[in-house]
Amino acid sequence: MRLNDECGVRRTPGPEALFCKPATGRNRDDREINVVVAQTSPERVDVAKRITVKSGADEAFAMTHLLRRTSGHGLTEPQARVDAYVACLHLDRFDDYDIWCDERHEASRALAPGTIHINDMRHKWRADIRSSFNVVNFYLPQSALNAFADEEGTAVGELHCPVGLGTVDTVFGNLIMALLPALSKPEQINRLFADYTLRAMTAHLVRSYGSSRNAPAGARGGLASWQERRAKELLRADLSGQISLPELASACRLSSSHFSQAFKQTVGCPPHQWLLHQRVERAKELILNTTQPLSEIALATGFADQSHFTRVFSQRVKMSPAVWRRAQGR
Repeated sequence: MRLNDECGVRRTPGPEALFCKPATGRNRDDREINVVVAQTSPERVDVAKRITVKSGADEAFAMTHLLRRTSGHGLTEPQARVDAYVACLHLDRFDDYDIWCDERHEASRALAPGTIHINDMRHKWRADIRSSFNVVNFYLPQSALNAFADEEGTAVGELHCPVGLGTVDTVFGNLIMALLPALSKPEQINRLFADYTLRAMTAHLVRSYGSSRNAPAGARGGLASWQERRAKELLRADLSGQISLPELASACRLSSSHFSQAFKQTVGCPPHQWLLHQRVERAKELILNTTQPLSEIALATGFADQSHFTRVFSQRVKMSPAVWRRAQGR
């Protein structure tokens, strides 16, 4: 995985298929980052962390966490127009600012924690930010939105959730919080989990704020026996979870959306949760049948390191790997 470090974040070595540099506009200064609705730079905030996840050949999702503990940020910087949306979630109260869209004043009302607003980045946004802020921005390329609509067989239209409404969205907030640890520990987030969560975030935004809200399709069936067998074979073949959701779906001759629903209906949990269970079960086998150190078992079963292995194992087994090993007389 690779995490951008232009926002002052340490680069993590490893495969580049999941986290990569975003394509968010031509002639754009890579040090610019989106804050609330417009541009700022890392030196004007206390925390600026970003991950990007490829959604196609030229586009990428991006999630950015920005925190400024003191007031007085002031006017934001010039921003390139791009064919994308940015959904902004406020983690703390935001209460002293003004926002303009195409030079038209949009809002200045106080926003409660958990408030979401969605900004169409084809427009020109500008803000005067006087208070402190703590926000997470989700950058959603139009190409990814179109691909989702094609899979769902629906027309999305435009996403609409203006800042002036002060909409509190606990579902989107929970999805953001699920991915937030990836900003500090990208090596512990596998591609399958990121794909699944980003798809859930996109689906929620489309269904909640899309201008064309078609009725959901009728219930689809689960996986055929051969599809279930093939999906599980592919997941077991790479316990690190670097296989993507689209790759699994393609192997089963389904769209990503249909595959996700069908897998959960058949197996009882999403693919990344099933894979996590397989990791823990394989680790138990190695603990019982080998004398390998726990650090080696962690790597052999797809975990980033021993601390990651210990945390996940303890959550699922209710005791650490070392304690479990001793309990088995090993």
